[in-house]
Amino acid sequence: MHNMDSPAPQQRFDFLAWLRNSFLAGVAVVLPFVITIWVIWMVVTFIDNNVEPLVPDQLAFLKTFPGGGLLLALTALTLVGALASNFIGRWSVGAADKAIANLPLVRSIYGGAKQVFKQVAAPERTSFKQAVLVEFPMPGSYALGFITNEDTTEVAADIGQDLVAVYVPQAPIPTSGFLLYLPRTALKPITLPPEDALKRVISLGIIRDADSAPPSLPGK
Repeated sequence: MHNMDSPAPQQRFDFLAWLRNSFLAGVAVVLPFVITIWVIWMVVTFIDNNVEPLVPDQLAFLKTFPGGGLLLALTALTLVGALASNFIGRWSVGAADKAIANLPLVRSIYGGAKQVFKQVAAPERTSFKQAVLVEFPMPGSYALGFITNEDTTEVAADIGQDLVAVYVPQAPIPTSGFLLYLPRTALKPITLPPEDALKRVISLGIIRDADSAPPSLPGK
């Protein structure tokens, strides 16, 4: 009697599973390009629609192609930035700042917008110093937060604690969130740099990167 091993069963090709996986892979490849192009087109169209009515007749050719208003806006902003860097420009901006500082409601909006766009204009200075975990919105659950300011004397002086300003963004739109003042001991540093942690928020936690060495909290 011969003892023969039975052949391993062959796995059958599942056409529906292949079709589904191929479709999802195609969506994952194409959709980011489509969304990026769509967002750029929406921004260009919005700027064109608002700038083109201000285009003088001498520059009417800018209205004949998409992005003409955007090109004019970029040129105007570049010229304003160049003029603002000289003595007369700095004096003009300072005078405008002082005038706006006397308007109760407008100065709050202007001051906040100015700080935000200063960060955009100076990318080497990031507002998010470090990513941390904080117990929020309830004990036992953790949220990603970003240290934005460690000098909180004007806020913490009344309660006599060393507090740190932490911004907790809402996913997937990080521009909406909560500003928390927390004791330094309540912050749990994580290995992610702020840029990668922000990707986690925008992607609802889907994106993952390689781990890095655990950091220590700033100021320690």
